[in-house]
Amino acid sequence: MSTTKTILGIVPGLQATSLVAANIPDSADFKPKKGKKKKKNGTKKMVGLGVKNLVGIGLIGPTASMINKMS
Repeated sequence: MSTTKTILGIVPGLQATSLVAANIPDSADFKPKKGKKKKKNGTKKMVGLGVKNLVGIGLIGPTASMINKMS
């Protein structure tokens, strides 16, 4: 196995980790806080987070396949 392929092999894991890291602060925005009114743009943020997750998760598999096909 080449060094380049070995290094590129961690890319799908990094993509998944990055997606999780992006979700953690965003998910806290959807929880109602004591004594505060609900944000008006919560639905818009939730839709954006959903799109980010669908696209991000969809790209992890093809990226891994492309790396595995490298010689």
